[in-house]
Amino acid sequence: MQGPLQYELHTVESIKSTNTALKELARNGAPEGYVLVALTQTNGRGRMNRVFYSPKGTGLYCSVLFRPSIPIPAYVLTCMSAVAAAETIESFDIPCKIKWVNDVYVRNKKAVGILTEGAFAPDGSFVYAVVGIGVNLFPPADGFPESISDTATAVFEQKQDESLRKLFLKRLLQRMKHYYEMLPETPFIDAYREKQMIVGKPILFSDMEGMNRGTAIGIDDSFRLLVKTSDGTVHAVDRGDVTIL
Repeated sequence: MQGPLQYELHTVESIKSTNTALKELARNGAPEGYVLVALTQTNGRGRMNRVFYSPKGTGLYCSVLFRPSIPIPAYVLTCMSAVAAAETIESFDIPCKIKWVNDVYVRNKKAVGILTEGAFAPDGSFVYAVVGIGVNLFPPADGFPESISDTATAVFEQKQDESLRKLFLKRLLQRMKHYYEMLPETPFIDAYREKQMIVGKPILFSDMEGMNRGTAIGIDDSFRLLVKTSDGTVHAVDRGDVTIL
């Protein structure tokens, strides 16, 4: 079992990217449980080198440092964090879904993005892992940029008191701690499956042969997306991008 996790919370006004900064701190010996929170990011990042829009006063932008004592695949931490984020949203009586592998959707639009990065030892185990979580808590005053206005939303439909951001962070970190300390057991896989918005839908996905089409049929025990193509072949997808058609 993974050992107890103790948090050390640090908040900054503005930063380029909480993940980039925390990786540097990790290389310089920052302890497990170090949490870096920014009120705004000037160069927030998501998977596939996408930009994560991070305006001041409307979101929660944080990264958490883990130093697992046992081998843990990166995608397990990502899926663990997605479930923790989804359950935190649901604790405010707001329904949500997870889109494999790392996004949480509210009202059929993306509200949360997760990016896991780190450094590995020769045996493939983590030296450290940094899990970045960006949450659109409140709608920006001028709305989302045109480039993402059709796909992005906020958890709460109206701006609320700053104390709500702190409460959301507290609940999120509690859920992450709860599941992290259970590793390598992954009881959250059931919730991850139940909350999927992609299973049963036609998708475009990438594999060794390039882009392909198929139908998402489930999540296996390694958190891979199972996709059935028109020739009846079942692909176990463990990386890349997936688009719902």
